[in-house]
Amino acid sequence: MISSGDDNGNASQRVFPAPVSYDAIRRLYQPFRLTGATALLTIALLAVVNGIDGAEIKASAMGLLIADAAWRARRGRSALPSLIVDVILIGGTAGVGHNIDGPLVIFAAYLATAAILLLSPRQVLTLLAAAAATVALRTSLVAHADHVDSLADALQWAEVCVYLTGLTMVLLAGVKEIRATRDQQTAVLESERRTTAMKNQFVTMVSHELRTPLTNIAGFAFSLHEMWCEIEPTEVNDFLAIICDEANHLREIVDRVLLIPRLEAGRLTLEPTDFPLRPVAYRAADQLFPKGGDKSATVAVTGNVYVRADPNRVEHVLHNLLENARKYGGDRVGVDAIARNGNWEIVVADNGPGVPEEDRERIFGRFEQLEHGNTRTSTGLGLGLTTSKLLIEAMGGEIWYEPGFPVGARFCFRLPVGEAPALPAADKEIPAETSVAAETP
Repeated sequence: MISSGDDNGNASQRVFPAPVSYDAIRRLYQPFRLTGATALLTIALLAVVNGIDGAEIKASAMGLLIADAAWRARRGRSALPSLIVDVILIGGTAGVGHNIDGPLVIFAAYLATAAILLLSPRQVLTLLAAAAATVALRTSLVAHADHVDSLADALQWAEVCVYLTGLTMVLLAGVKEIRATRDQQTAVLESERRTTAMKNQFVTMVSHELRTPLTNIAGFAFSLHEMWCEIEPTEVNDFLAIICDEANHLREIVDRVLLIPRLEAGRLTLEPTDFPLRPVAYRAADQLFPKGGDKSATVAVTGNVYVRADPNRVEHVLHNLLENARKYGGDRVGVDAIARNGNWEIVVADNGPGVPEEDRERIFGRFEQLEHGNTRTSTGLGLGLTTSKLLIEAMGGEIWYEPGFPVGARFCFRLPVGEAPALPAADKEIPAETSVAAETP
């Protein structure tokens, strides 16, 4: 059931609504109607001047039609009252002179088109009943003459042109609305298709991520169960340590998946405080870029960088951005902080290929990865950037991507400046030590 309303705004229920929303095109349709009535009034006045029979009635009817169109331009949610007025005023006075066949045919075409586009089936039946009554009355009152003078004939064809123009305008307005509806439907279908693809991709990624720890847990647990007495105690401890590590890995995966709905529902507890960013940045870099690796990270955050945020969540964000740089960036990654407009702007940059321009709008979307299917060489759920964005925004900050120069990627986020703790009186006389950029090989 689709709810709609009548001309007075009262809600009603119809199983089959009109194909085109009248309320959406009212401000376009009523001016067309007003213009057409004005043209018909001009034709009727010419007929009055030239003494053609019935022209005065026609002119009066068009005056009423102009007033009705002007009044309805700003109200009403149904086209039925407008079309009934058209039937009575135009259908009842169609044809200047005696020959009314041509104008009535064109007017009937206009009426049928408008009714099909703008009315529900039940309303169409109401309009047809009003049209039939008007035509019957008109036929009984007007007799056909044996001749029509040239001026009356010309004015009749002018009236036909007005009806054709009105018909064209109604069709154009209807086509525009149908096209807009089709575009919306296409967008919805595309969104649904993309959502389905993302869901399938997510299932694939989760299966891929869970398979290794589950296999390891099952394998070592089965070995302990079958050969407990035959395995050396040191090996038992090693097996149990592996099982614990893999169980923690599974817990981390589940936590990452559940973090987003908790953030969106406002159920994630944040504990903002003023803390130094430097040790947090070093800790995240050391975890992802151990010594002796093929990639290195440089932390150029000075000791006077204090931010106002939740330190655990900021470390989580830095971990996500550094992990992203390790996967997709080059062999060198840097972390820096710049004071700007009362905030600290933290930058995680790399010398890799960067993000293609066509993908920059979607990289912060959930489950988004630049690698898909069989071309995917890295691990992860595609939640890192989405989680980082939600966390930073929840802490009152902002995160964005910008291309590096001349190459690379720069992921930047902004957090409020925190207040550094006051130095003891004895320390105030000692010059502050200048911090130097440190590198984790």
